[in-house]
Amino acid sequence: MVWLLAFGLMFPNLLTAQAEVKEKETPLRIVTTILPVTIFTLNVVGQTPRVRVEMLLPPNLGCPHDYDLTPGEMKRISQAEVIIANGLGLEEFLGKPLKQANPRARMITATEGIAALKGRETDHQPEKSKGASAHDHPYPEAAVNGHAWVSPKQAALMVRNIAEGLARLDPGRAEAYKANGKDYQKRLEKLFEEMKAVVGRSPNKKVLTVHNSFDYLARDIGWQVVGSIQSRPGVEPSPRDMARLIRMIKREGVAAIITEPQYPDKTAQTLARETGTAILPLEPVATGQPAAETYERAMKANLEAMKKIFR
Repeated sequence: MVWLLAFGLMFPNLLTAQAEVKEKETPLRIVTTILPVTIFTLNVVGQTPRVRVEMLLPPNLGCPHDYDLTPGEMKRISQAEVIIANGLGLEEFLGKPLKQANPRARMITATEGIAALKGRETDHQPEKSKGASAHDHPYPEAAVNGHAWVSPKQAALMVRNIAEGLARLDPGRAEAYKANGKDYQKRLEKLFEEMKAVVGRSPNKKVLTVHNSFDYLARDIGWQVVGSIQSRPGVEPSPRDMARLIRMIKREGVAAIITEPQYPDKTAQTLARETGTAILPLEPVATGQPAAETYERAMKANLEAMKKIFR
């Protein structure tokens, strides 16, 4: 009789212990949308056991905007417990498919709380040629710029949002997410401060970009973006636009023309040759390998490239 009583007292504790073990061992399936969000999530998760991070879109896609999901990608969405998105309008394609495939999935928006840029918020725009249409404007003012991650300062805020979101949704692993996130944040913030210091030492902070990928970085480190080469991503300037850009670069005394590896640099090289302006190749980390070290490696290379021009 005594042993029955003892077993009865032990049984609830046994069930509780088993439940706790089961909770700790339950795998968490996370689906991330684009490359930078995937990299940030991999760093937050780190070596945390039984957490699986899958990237939804192809790593060399770039910015998705009106992307059409494949059946395989729809399947990944249907199996996800947590979906981590960039936000700022980059994943508008996800709304309806997510409701259809997995309405119970929990969402984390990495850019929540970030001060968004709309259109092209710069002090100077290239002058319009006579008869220019609305298409000639670099970017529509109503459009939200989704490239916040290109600035390490904003990337650190995105990492914090991801770490806090995962800690809230998966409390059993919360401490690991918070610790990993805090460590990664510090490294990104250090990178940002180094970039800001380099640009801060230079008397000329005027740059020309391919398009608006670097607007957040420009805002944060003090660059003055005077205009863009392309009126839309992938749309090269006409001969008239080229003449206008050359005049503008000379008039403004642009310090550097920023190029990106995802776009041909023939136009930028022509502008540099005609104006004597330096080329500054930078990586926006819109495409590449979904590995934990990819973003830091690219930003360190960007920092070294900046040092050669802004001194």
